[in-house]
Amino acid sequence: MNPLSNFFYPKSICIPGASTKEKSIGYELLKTIKVYGYTGKVFPVNPKADEILGYKCYHSIEEIGESIDLAIVVVPKQFAEQTIDLLLAKNVKSIILITAGFKEIGKEGEELEKRIVEKVKSSGARLVGPNCMGVINTLESVKLNATFVAERPETGAIGFLSQSGALGAAVLNSLRETDIKFAHFISVGNKADVNENNILLYWQNDDNIKTITCYLESFVNGKEFILPFIKREIKKPSIVLKAGRSESGMKAASSHTGALSSNDKIIDALLKQFGIIRADNLNELFNTAKGFENFPIPQGNRIAVITNAGGPAILCVDRIEKEGLKLAELADETKRKLREIVHPEGSVSNPIDLLPGGNAEVYKKVNEIVVADDNVDAVISIFVEPVMVAPFEVIEGVYSINSKKPILQVAMPLPEFWNKYRNESQKKIPLFRNPEDPVEILSNMFFYLKTTNKLEINRNEYFEMINRKAVVKKNFSAGFLPQDEVNKICLEYNIPLVKQAFIKPDELKFYKPETFPLVIKGINKSVIHKSELDAVKLNVNSKEELLLRGKEIENSFEKNGFKIDEFLIQPQISIKNELLIGGFRDRSFGPVIMFGSGGKYVEVFEDTSLRSCFLCDDDIEEMINETKIGKILKGVRGELPVDFKRLREIIKSCAVMMLENQEIQEFDLNPLIVSKDNDFYAVDVRIKTN
Repeated sequence: MNPLSNFFYPKSICIPGASTKEKSIGYELLKTIKVYGYTGKVFPVNPKADEILGYKCYHSIEEIGESIDLAIVVVPKQFAEQTIDLLLAKNVKSIILITAGFKEIGKEGEELEKRIVEKVKSSGARLVGPNCMGVINTLESVKLNATFVAERPETGAIGFLSQSGALGAAVLNSLRETDIKFAHFISVGNKADVNENNILLYWQNDDNIKTITCYLESFVNGKEFILPFIKREIKKPSIVLKAGRSESGMKAASSHTGALSSNDKIIDALLKQFGIIRADNLNELFNTAKGFENFPIPQGNRIAVITNAGGPAILCVDRIEKEGLKLAELADETKRKLREIVHPEGSVSNPIDLLPGGNAEVYKKVNEIVVADDNVDAVISIFVEPVMVAPFEVIEGVYSINSKKPILQVAMPLPEFWNKYRNESQKKIPLFRNPEDPVEILSNMFFYLKTTNKLEINRNEYFEMINRKAVVKKNFSAGFLPQDEVNKICLEYNIPLVKQAFIKPDELKFYKPETFPLVIKGINKSVIHKSELDAVKLNVNSKEELLLRGKEIENSFEKNGFKIDEFLIQPQISIKNELLIGGFRDRSFGPVIMFGSGGKYVEVFEDTSLRSCFLCDDDIEEMINETKIGKILKGVRGELPVDFKRLREIIKSCAVMMLENQEIQEFDLNPLIVSKDNDFYAVDVRIKTN
């Protein structure tokens, strides 16, 4: 059996560190197991007790004569390693180490944690934690709450993983307010062994889990996190709340691409690329999960809004526009039917206003008519409680409609309504308290549909990129590559390098240009931004001017403590647009590629888009379209569009270059010039190896 199964479906649990002392973790954890109604066997271990909470207590692990599916260790840190040794000797394969005080407190704790993990792995066992809160399975066949939170979660189909025990506890403590229902909960703590990558794959194969949710503060291995989504090994809706948006992932970047790519931008871009929904807060995380669990996925982005109050409808419509959804254009026949029901002073255009007098019968009929319209993909029905209409019958009536399209309801009633709904509702379908919430949910559900379709359609293209390997390993020297090496790579990957010559400073006077005008640039491996040293001279129209500009660059270098290695001389290209194509190897997520506006103001404009190098042509198209420069390239003010087929080829070639050359740490094509003739020229290419 998969050792991970025993974390959620154990038939027997051993608890070393169980305590007779109320309010201690060892007591409260055992109490929640008992009170929640765990269906398996429980073996508390405490050398000084014979019985705790009605369970027979064992004085040692060795005393237990039966097999143990899961051990939950709550002993003090100084006894943790010895306890785990005894469990492994008893062939226990699944261990949760609740105890804190390991790598989170410093080197000594880190070394102890490492020793324990090595022992666990060498025994073929798995460890959750340390420094975690436990596990829950709400299903009737198991009924396990092995945490020290006394709440009694209701059964649903959500899997919830939390890296933070405290945040997990806060979610559990709020269940009666939020109406969140889940099948599994797990707190992974320090992620010394079992981590999000293991649990997500496990939940994909568990039929009791419909939707996967995670609160994460870090990714153990970002590349291993995204690969199962690319390979379609994980297909279930997955929603991630990743904390730490302000963290800068590349503090000492030596390229334009690196400087523009914080860790959070990478996470945002790659989760989006592979259909993983990123929530901004807990409300969005669980509301979206409720959406997948309780409503059909919308097949389009056309939304109808039904309301009895103007203000909430305006907020809803504003959010529809912000999320990139559309207000549905109702068919004339739909409007004709609505006029027969809606008050003459109301509105039958979208949003449909029933006025405060709209009662349960009107709400149900209007929703039925609107959801049947072929121009409508989803309905948001908003009810603000007036004096003359009770909310319960309105809500129940709308949720009694059978439809293959989602109908989500916003209720803004008096406080006493909520208890009545929880206790008396027939279906207990989730209600939402803010008019923006259903829009967020529908947007996330539609995003999931679109992206999973893209992943399926382009499956072969993704696999081709995943399987890219270097044909011949190149022996690059570390650091920025010399230009002759750069030229070879550009030739190999069909990157349109402009014609160029490299001239040593003392040979410049002998150089015979073929044509004018020219560009002359000063080159030194340590100089990244040449324009800052006035080391780029344009429109050089004669040999005399070439020598003069060369001398000016030499003087500028000397003034700033640099020496010129060589001059780079190129033909002057008539510039229409300056683009940036760059790439770098993120330490967690692997090779990443960037497209956007180029030139010397690249960091100021920040008009860029990121993707994993494991990409398809549709990803490249999206990448280009996300940028302002991408819209300009399509042709504005009478300009002809660029050759987008060639541009996509260049971006893809750069991605392949990163995948086939593991030694390349980062590269920049900045600028990649679009000429007045709509040709592409890479006039400055830098490649850095590790």
